[in-house]
Amino acid sequence: MDNPLVIQEDDFHILPSHDSVTGERLTQRLLAWQEGRQPAFLRLLGTAQESLELTRQWEQTIRQRASRVVLLGIGGSSLGGEMLASAHGNPEGLPVRFCDNVDPRSLASLSTVDWRETFLLVISKSGGTAETLSQFLSLLPTLERLPDLKQRVCVVTGVPQSPLGRMAKALELPILPFPEVGGRFSVLSVVGLLPAALAGVPVERIMAGALAAQPGLLDTDPERNRALRMALSQFHLSLAGRSQSVWVAYGDHLHRLTAWYAQLCAESLGKIDQQGQHRGLTPLSARGVTDQHSVLQLFLDGPRDKQFTLLFDPELATEGAVAANRFPEIQELALLANRPLGQLFTAEFHGTRDTLIHQGLPVRTVLLPASRPEALGALILQAEVEIALLAEMFHIDAYDQPAVEESKIRAMAYLAK
Repeated sequence: MDNPLVIQEDDFHILPSHDSVTGERLTQRLLAWQEGRQPAFLRLLGTAQESLELTRQWEQTIRQRASRVVLLGIGGSSLGGEMLASAHGNPEGLPVRFCDNVDPRSLASLSTVDWRETFLLVISKSGGTAETLSQFLSLLPTLERLPDLKQRVCVVTGVPQSPLGRMAKALELPILPFPEVGGRFSVLSVVGLLPAALAGVPVERIMAGALAAQPGLLDTDPERNRALRMALSQFHLSLAGRSQSVWVAYGDHLHRLTAWYAQLCAESLGKIDQQGQHRGLTPLSARGVTDQHSVLQLFLDGPRDKQFTLLFDPELATEGAVAANRFPEIQELALLANRPLGQLFTAEFHGTRDTLIHQGLPVRTVLLPASRPEALGALILQAEVEIALLAEMFHIDAYDQPAVEESKIRAMAYLAK
């Protein structure tokens, strides 16, 4: 299969650069990847078949035991699966609820869940995530009243001796391995694939798209390697002051993709480099066409500090109810009548994209048709490669997150008081 992803680069291109050091650094990194010295997220593809088999095995088991699913997790433990489920879930799947916060009012509704018909997934790579542990502990009094608790809960963690792992052992719950990869890079593993499969996502096709895209993403020639070309563009745009990366989803089913990207970008690139400089791109999320009536004004006439990625499902053009020709005497309604809503939605997308380009703003368009889940798989891998290459150019580590530890320490100190 060829790379199924279609990207229109519009006015999003490499800016002039004479930085041969950066070019050589990226070349050496890509050559190392070709030779097998790959980051963990790329090594995941080498175990794709095993991940799919484990996913399908547990999907079948859970479907036999429950009619709905609740997932406890935060950040990468939840966002990847939720993004896939939102984009390509279908009615044949189970309802999957993603609980990714500890807002007590939001979680209060879990008190109405019929746990006799519900399966619980608890996911934390470290097994020590305070929010996830707290969610689980708050449900335990109810769960332990079930006669078949062991059949109703499964834990996913990378550290069996962690608090979550020890809880699972004490309760005699099954534990699935969280792969050796950061949570925000874990979507193409059982962490993202299992909840997605339960929601009806064709996960084999998602993975097939990523596998098809992989060879081209390791090429050292930016003319052939789109991820390299796009990473270079984003890097030089950021040096020119365009350090805010705006992802706009035209299609509500694509909106969680912008949240997934926001974590991937912010947590991977927001770092202090070896010279003590603060680096990174700031991800911003917008929703088409709703935000054309709010933040589009800022995008067009505000500071020239943004670069744009538009996500669009072209199949929406023919969908939706047809607007009635109820008032032919009202001339202003003529263009709207007798058309499906998808035509207006598509026209709004093209109008906004063309306006951004006409205003001289850097824009690229990613086509993600609902009938081609392979395209989303390819985009996931390309986005991860782009982020990894950007980190190389910023001279930072894409895979750690040292700054967030301080807030965790302070939060625990407040609890201790």
